[in-house]
Amino acid sequence: MAETQDAAHTADSPLPSRRELRRIAEEAEARGEGPLTQDELLRRAVASRDAAEGRVPTDPTSPSTAGIPTDPTSPSTAGIPIGHGFVTPAAPSGTRGQPAEEPVAPRDYGKAGRNLPAAIGVGVVLGGSVLASLIFYPPSFLIIVLVGVCLAMWELAEALSRSGAHVSRIPVIVASACMVLATYAGGREALWVAFTAGAGAVLLFALLERRTGNAVKDVCLSLFALTYVGLMASLIVYLLTLPDGNLLVICFLALVVASDIGGYIAGVLFGKHPIAPSISPKKSWEGYAGSALLSTAVGVAMAIWAFDAPMWTGIALGVLVPAFATLGDFSESMIKRDLELKDMGSLLPGHGGIMDRLDSILPTAPVVLVLFSFLPGFVD
Repeated sequence: MAETQDAAHTADSPLPSRRELRRIAEEAEARGEGPLTQDELLRRAVASRDAAEGRVPTDPTSPSTAGIPTDPTSPSTAGIPIGHGFVTPAAPSGTRGQPAEEPVAPRDYGKAGRNLPAAIGVGVVLGGSVLASLIFYPPSFLIIVLVGVCLAMWELAEALSRSGAHVSRIPVIVASACMVLATYAGGREALWVAFTAGAGAVLLFALLERRTGNAVKDVCLSLFALTYVGLMASLIVYLLTLPDGNLLVICFLALVVASDIGGYIAGVLFGKHPIAPSISPKKSWEGYAGSALLSTAVGVAMAIWAFDAPMWTGIALGVLVPAFATLGDFSESMIKRDLELKDMGSLLPGHGGIMDRLDSILPTAPVVLVLFSFLPGFVD
């Protein structure tokens, strides 16, 4: 009788909370176990609760697991978040006489963490397009920047809307595009004029729309989007307007890409010690060392052969750029974790969205601009 009552009590107990499931998923990912299935997450959550309450089940039919549905199509488990922002949707009810479709689990790409062939293909196409524009006709790079800024701003606005705020998409996109064009046409002074005017326009639109009833939050996030994407991208365009600007942009992008590639390869092959497991469990100190090594090699090569600058300037670039690129990665990881997202978008197969490719580029732009201005041999 007591056992029956215990089972009934457990069956009526609430399912594990979102926070509890997320904690278990993060701990598993930090240990390198990969994404857990829904059944495994629920089992571990129940086991953790049993241990906290002093109960130790000996088999799957133990009263402590009674009443916990493990069928992913069960109404009581549909919608429980799995992993970092993955939400298992409720299974479709199906039509009369037809069974509901089984939910498709996300594909496990192992330690690589992504569709590597697709990622390489997309990276080659994007990198080749950018490089060709900068070598053969630098003004065409402006078109690539404009398209990227508009798409990235739309992605960021969509993501930030998950916080309950309203980011004025059209004003921030138009203001960002105007900042990019003004920078190319008029340089640094025109950039600050356009940024000030754009910020004022975004502020005005956010106050007039008042869609959420929280104007402060709407305005702050709209201005954040304008600064994070529009201003940082405009600084890259400003590099293009300087003497040998196309070489400066190529050097800047090569350093960031080398940091990403070096960190990815070293992290996959040797990564064992996470830098900040609560933010991004897969980023390791070994990966950061790979970022610094490859970025330094590229920096030295570019300094000597492209700019005839001292070798130590290339070393300085190679050491500092990965630090700020990694901070940019962590910053976007925190945003995505807070918004319960894995990727900012899905436009680029193997990468995610546009913002997932710009996360290390945008925050590094002002740092590299300052370094190019002060290090000898880059900007006269």
